[in-house]
Amino acid sequence: MAGLSDNQRDAVFAAIIDAADTAVLPRFQNLADYEIGSKSSPSDLVTIADREAEALLTKSLMGILPGSVVVGEESVSADPGVLDAINGEAPVWIVDPVDGTRNFANGQTPFCVMVALVERGLTVGAWIWRPIDGEMVVAFRDEGAHLHACNTGSVRTLRVNCPLAATEMNGFVSFKYLSEEHRLLARKNAKRMRRIQAIGCAGEEYLRIAEGRDHFAVFGSLHPWDHAPGALIVEEAGGLAVIKGEAYRPTNRVGPLWIAASGHVFSTARQQLLEP
Repeated sequence: MAGLSDNQRDAVFAAIIDAADTAVLPRFQNLADYEIGSKSSPSDLVTIADREAEALLTKSLMGILPGSVVVGEESVSADPGVLDAINGEAPVWIVDPVDGTRNFANGQTPFCVMVALVERGLTVGAWIWRPIDGEMVVAFRDEGAHLHACNTGSVRTLRVNCPLAATEMNGFVSFKYLSEEHRLLARKNAKRMRRIQAIGCAGEEYLRIAEGRDHFAVFGSLHPWDHAPGALIVEEAGGLAVIKGEAYRPTNRVGPLWIAASGHVFSTARQQLLEP
């Protein structure tokens, strides 16, 4: 269980919404060309919304939990050494200010805001905010995962759905980041599953699995801001996040990372997709 009081938990919830309302939503479908840039490659986009939302969240989260540090996607882009904080003793907030930046920059959905709290290398709290839908999904270790519909005030517990047959399974595959061997096999074998897609927003993929709408995902790129929040949410909804037979931790750097509704879904999807 995350070592946060109820007041601190409420403050994190509010800080995420405030950052999105201030820096993200006003820019959706309203970005000037000069407010969109790139980082490691022309396809690795960043916007003014990413940078401003991360700055707001950094200030808020460190204030909510004194002594904590923030590892954000944009801060690591500017200084890769920031990532080393995950291995330290201080509590770490992992922040993805706009997950699905390419969608966001193109005026499309889905995109979301993601935050995780990591203590001694273990994710203990997770928040994913869907700004367009007004939905916040929150999970704390050993406390389950819950969807808060802020427009109605309703709260529901999330549970995964575990189909038995491969032809009933929907999944997400990030082909770009798989090894060449796995990429070729997955493309060839995708027809064995009910549906395979990629939607450009890892957070939304995690949520759809936790909600029971989809059933598995495989990722080759392991930036912690892409996976720490969603992995805990799926686990607390009854699913699993594994790398080479071990539970995912935000310190993992080498994939592939499998997210699945159950052990059966994991083994079936891996066999059907990655075996000749």
